[in-house]
Order: sequence, then structure tokens, then C-alpha cells
Amino acid sequence: MLTAKNINYRYGLVKAKKEDFELQDVSLTLEPGYVSCLLGKNGAGKTTLLNLLYGMQKPKSGEILWKDQPLDAKALTDFRQEVAYVGEVWCAESMTVANNIEMLSVLYPTFDRTYFDSLIKLAGVEGCLYKPFSALSTGERVKVEISFMLARRPKLILLDEPLANIDPVFKVDILELLQRGVAENETGVLISTHLIDEISDMVDYVNVLENGRLVKSGTRFDVLGEGQLRDVFQKKMER
Repeated sequence: MLTAKNINYRYGLVKAKKEDFELQDVSLTLEPGYVSCLLGKNGAGKTTLLNLLYGMQKPKSGEILWKDQPLDAKALTDFRQEVAYVGEVWCAESMTVANNIEMLSVLYPTFDRTYFDSLIKLAGVEGCLYKPFSALSTGERVKVEISFMLARRPKLILLDEPLANIDPVFKVDILELLQRGVAENETGVLISTHLIDEISDMVDYVNVLENGRLVKSGTRFDVLGEGQLRDVFQKKMER
């Protein structure tokens, strides 16, 4: 469905490293009904890769395909009707959740308000509807956003560190929301994270990104089943 082939992307000086950063020869495929994880420490290039996959940036070389067709400027409008991205600014902070939903849902013909209401109830945030979005906690914000994106019934949803700095109980709720989207709509999911313990049984495929390179890719059992990976990756995280 969404395929990245030999993606290369380079951007300016990274002050902390005093060097340019580059995504190098990254290839991956995302399919409907499967959950993939993009695993890497902070600064590995996860957000950059997600931005490229969503068409927010253009690769220096390589190509991104949606339904076997190049994802170019002409294709972006239709593409973004079918693909959701959790991680970018998506609503008016000063407006209530209800007003945001009313305003933004008209942009998506597939948006299902009844389904949205069921999702926020499942997530325990139905009481947030009449609060300004800016007044929500981090966990509440993520739950509302994922509920809205899933209510669009997308073919694919990309999530940039949705579980970072969130209470463990909220993490369970968020993963349940995603599981429901996959089960009910066969939505494909790509979730990025820098913490191995966020990988749950719902993940089908794991892609390990290190310094802009995809160093490991395969099923959860192939990648996380190799005993040394957890230790090696944890050491890198602790540096």
C-alpha cells in the first residue's frame, strides 16, 4: 500500500552532533490490517522518515509509492484523505474539542461521528468534549486525536511517538484504540517509539532505525526474538 524505496534525505547541520544528518537507503512497506513499529532512539530519524512518508518533505533520491503510484504533489490531496498522521498540529488549541471536531470533520467525507463518539467513550475522554483542547492533559490530547483520526476510517495511520511522556494506564487505553481500528477497519498502522517496552503483542513488524539507517527489519519475533538486540539497543539508549 505505502512503500518507500531506497529513500535518501539529507538536511543541515545538527548542532548537537556537529554534522549533517542523513537518512540513507531506507526501504519499507506498510500494508492494511498490520501494525508496524519504527524503533529508534531520539535523533535516529524517525520523525523525518514519517514526514517523508506523509509527503511533508521530499526525498533527495528514491521514491515513495501509494497504491503502486508515485506520491507526488497531484496525488497528495487524495492520499491525505486516506492516510492520517498523528504528530503534526491538527486543530485550534483555543477551541473546544467539540468545536474542533465540528469544524474539521467536514474536511473528511468518510468521518463517522457515531464511531468517534464510541471511540472517545472507549478511551474514557468523552468528558473532554467541551474543554478547550489546550486544557487537556497529554494523554487526553493523544486519545482525542487518535479517536478523531480513526473516525475518518483511514487506510493507514502514522503515529509519531504517541506514547511518549504518558501515564502507563493511558498507554494501555491508546493501544486499545489502535487495536480496535485495526480490527474493525483493517487500518494499517506505523507507530514510532524510542522505548522497547512500548512494543506490545499488537505489533506485527518492527523496523529498527539507527543514525538514519534501517539496520533491522522483520516480524516482531524475528527482530525482538534475537536476545542481543534488546541489550545492544538499551546500551545505545543509555549513552
